[in-house]
Amino acid sequence: MSTEAHEESDQKVIVEALSKGPSLQNCNPSSRKLCEADFVLGVPLELSWEMVEEMTFGFRTRIILGDDKSEYLAYEGLLPVYGYQVMVKRYSTSDSSRSWSKDVLEAEKKATLSMHHKNILSLAGYYQSENTTILVFPSTKRGSLDTNLYGSRGKHLKLTFQDKLKIAIEIARGLRYMHEESPQGPVVHGQLLISNIFLRRDLRPLISGFGRATWLHLKQLTKPINNQKCSLRDYLDLESIALVKSDILSYGVLLLRLFCKTSVPQDDKTLLDWARPLLMKRAFHELLDEDWEDVDMHEMFRVMCTAFQCTMPCPDLRPCMSMEKFFVKCNHHLPSISDNIFHEREEEAEIDRYMLAAVRLATQAQSVGNGVHVTAKP
Repeated sequence: MSTEAHEESDQKVIVEALSKGPSLQNCNPSSRKLCEADFVLGVPLELSWEMVEEMTFGFRTRIILGDDKSEYLAYEGLLPVYGYQVMVKRYSTSDSSRSWSKDVLEAEKKATLSMHHKNILSLAGYYQSENTTILVFPSTKRGSLDTNLYGSRGKHLKLTFQDKLKIAIEIARGLRYMHEESPQGPVVHGQLLISNIFLRRDLRPLISGFGRATWLHLKQLTKPINNQKCSLRDYLDLESIALVKSDILSYGVLLLRLFCKTSVPQDDKTLLDWARPLLMKRAFHELLDEDWEDVDMHEMFRVMCTAFQCTMPCPDLRPCMSMEKFFVKCNHHLPSISDNIFHEREEEAEIDRYMLAAVRLATQAQSVGNGVHVTAKP
């Protein structure tokens, strides 16, 4: 039998096993009850190596990732508690990276226990030894965003403009929760890349990859708010503000990769050097794929204005996520930016001017149709 035939036979066995679920007959009853209780409570399960091998069928369920520089290997599997479909990340650790992999695990566990949001991917289980760290997450069906955009082995999912707009809005909601609504204080992701965004079957994006996340501490206010505007500096020190703004920059880059043509530069700095001059000239048609048929030019202007603002070289001029949600929100009402409690005074005039310009340009674009280079100035 040829190698290809062997691989095809193995794949059929794995698919059949995935559909039936792993055997639980060898599980200790008391241990299983404890695992089930933790699973229901959302507490990551501590797994044995035997359980990891069983759920991945001896690591034969490899998933091909879109990012060749990924720090881990990914596998499909079944969690031996309910036969729950999962994605398994396997990190191989050396002497130099052992401390780092331990930090990754602790950060992922903390993220799962401290944040609960529909756009955040929670850790389901883990295993750690001197040589290997295993992280287990609920299966997201469609895989990572970069795989869907650029494909693996030449295959990719065709996302419409409205699909991408929905994904962008929901990522913004998740990031806003992390920065401004997390119960244990602001959380900075630190590595917001398209390879760390996973899509469910319904295209709901889930933010993952909290291995480099930072939990910030809010300063105690020296004066009452009394419904007055507050600056980030009233809550965070300068170093913490810089970390928050770095996440905003990453979100802007993510928007460019999500909406621009697939042939954009892979290096982030090169991408910004290429895209920002075109954004400033309002030459949006040069950024987009030619085969988009459902582009709403009004929403496209809003998205590109958001990307431009998020990628400002000066961090102080980048908006906060409570504003960002409104920048890309799919409606025709521009809410008052002054409603934002984390509003920076120096941003207000720039953002108001930019948003008014976006509306004016969008109105012109609606009248002339798609693919027109509009050069009107605010």
